[in-house]
Amino acid sequence: MVFQSRNLFLVLVLAVQAIACADESQLQRPNIILILADDLGYSDLGAYGSEIRTPNLDALAAQGIQLTNFHTGPTCGPTRAMLMSGVDHHRAGVGANAAALLRLPELRGRPGYEGFLNDRVVSFVRLLQDTGYHTFMTGKWDLGAKPGTLPTDRGFDHFFGLAAGGASHFSDAMGNMRPVADAVYFEDDRRIDQLPDDFYSSKSYTDRMLSYIENRPGDDEPYFAYLAYTAPHWPLQVPDDWIDKYKGDYDKGWHAVRRDRFERQIELGILTASAELPARNRNVADWDKISPAQRQTELKRIELHAAMIELMDFHIGRVLDAIDSLSERETIVIFMSDNGAEGNAIGELLDNEYWIPATFDNRLDNMGRKGSYVFLGAGWGQATVSPFRIFKSFTTGGGIRAPAIFYSTGDRFSSGRNDSLITVMDIAPTILEMAGSRHPGARYDDRELLPMNGRSALGALSGGDDSVHGDAPVGWELYGNRALIRGDWKAVLTWPPEGNGEWQLFNLREDPTETHDLASADAKLTAEMIALWHEYAATNGVAIVDKDIGYGRYR
Repeated sequence: MVFQSRNLFLVLVLAVQAIACADESQLQRPNIILILADDLGYSDLGAYGSEIRTPNLDALAAQGIQLTNFHTGPTCGPTRAMLMSGVDHHRAGVGANAAALLRLPELRGRPGYEGFLNDRVVSFVRLLQDTGYHTFMTGKWDLGAKPGTLPTDRGFDHFFGLAAGGASHFSDAMGNMRPVADAVYFEDDRRIDQLPDDFYSSKSYTDRMLSYIENRPGDDEPYFAYLAYTAPHWPLQVPDDWIDKYKGDYDKGWHAVRRDRFERQIELGILTASAELPARNRNVADWDKISPAQRQTELKRIELHAAMIELMDFHIGRVLDAIDSLSERETIVIFMSDNGAEGNAIGELLDNEYWIPATFDNRLDNMGRKGSYVFLGAGWGQATVSPFRIFKSFTTGGGIRAPAIFYSTGDRFSSGRNDSLITVMDIAPTILEMAGSRHPGARYDDRELLPMNGRSALGALSGGDDSVHGDAPVGWELYGNRALIRGDWKAVLTWPPEGNGEWQLFNLREDPTETHDLASADAKLTAEMIALWHEYAATNGVAIVDKDIGYGRYR
C-alpha cells in the first residue's frame, strides 16, 4: 500500500506539472494586434519625419522596432491579399483591385484575377483560429463582398466594417466612385443597411474592436485583432471639431514640406547624409504659380489629411492604453500602411469627373465634412511619400515603401530600427511563427493550396538573422508597372505620364531614393534583373501589359 500510495503521489505530481507546463505553453502564445492604415505615406508619422502629431505611434516606434525598408503592394487590394495569405496577389486572387476589374475587361476571368481572396490560398487567420485563437476584425476588408468571401468566411470570429475599397467616413455610407456609389458594410455575414448616426470610421472601428476583445468568451485563449482603418483614404473627412486642427501649418506649400521631411529623415538617421531628394513628379505644379483660390483648396486637402492621421493616432492610443487591462499575456502590436499616399487624379476616375460635382458639396467651408468629397492630389501625394518617387499605384518607392512597426509588451524585441527588406507577404509567416503555428502545406480542408511566397521575418526582428530575403529576387507588378529587388539592386519600369516606359536600375544601398539610373552603365545586370522579373511574372501568372492601365492618370 505504501508503494502504491507513493506511486499515486508521483503520478499526481507529474500530472500537475504537465498541466502547469501546458498552461505555461499556452501563455507563451501572444495576443497579436495588427493595425493597418490606408494610404498613409512613408513620411506621414513623426517617427518617419513628419510634422503631423502622432505621439502614440511615435512612442510605439521608439519602444519597438521601426522598419525603414518595408514594402507593400502598390494599392489596397493587392496588399491585403498578400497580407492575409503570404502569397503573391496575382495568385491569391487580386491581380488587380476588384474595382479596377470593372474597367479592365481584358483582365477579368484570368486565374488570380478573381477580385477576391480565392480558394487557392488559406488566410493565416484561419490557421490561428484552428489553433484556438479568438479572431476579430474591424475596418476595411476589400477582399470580397459576397457570401463565401467575407472575413467570417476566411477565419474571423467576428467582423464589423467595410467590404469594399473606400467610402465616406460618416454614416451616410457614400461609396467613393460612381459604379459603386453605395458602400457595403457588414456585421459578421449580415449586410448593414444603416450605420449609427454618430458613426465615424476611426472611432467606430476602434470602439467595436475593443468591445470584441473585452467581451470575448473567456480569456484562456489568445486573441488576434485586425484593426484595418480607412484613414487617411479619400474622401478626406474628419469631425467638425477637427477641421481646422492644421490650419496655417502648410502655407509654405508642398515643395517645402517635402524637403522639410527629407531633411528631418536625415537628422533622425532614417536616411544617410548622402541621400538625394528626387526631382519632382511631372504632374506636380510649381506651388508659387498656382492661383490664390487653388492654393486655398490645396491647403485644405493637406490640412484634412493631417487631421485624419492625428485622429487615427488618437484612437490607436486608446487601444494601446487598454492592452494591459485586456489580458495578462504578452501582446504583439504590428502597425503598417497598405501602400504609399494617394496622389492620382481621383476626380478623373471613371465617371467621377461628373459625379463628384453633381453629388457633393465641395465648397471651401464644407470640405472635409459629411457630404464632401476631397482627395489629396499629386502635389501633396508626392510630399507625403518623401523621400521617394511618385506615389500609390506605382512600383517606385513612393508606391510600395511604407512605415511599419513591431512592438511587444514582453522582451521579445529590442527597440531600434531595422533596414532589412521585409515585405507584406512576410507578415503572415511571421505571425504564424510567433503564434506557434504553421502553413499546412499543399492541402487544407480538402483543397489544394499554393505555398507561401513570404518568409518569416522573426529571426531578423529578434536580431538573429541579418536578412529575410538575402539575394532572392522579389517582384512586383500592377497596371503594367513593374519592379524587382534582388539584394541591393532594384529594377523598375513605369509608363508615361510618370515614367518613360524603360527599365531603370538603382543601387538601393547607395541610392535609396532611386535618383541615379544605372541601367545604361550596367546593361548586363539590367538584363539579368529584367529576366528575373519575367521569371517572376511567369511563375505568378502576371498578365503582362505593355502600357499603363492605372486609374486616375493625369491628362
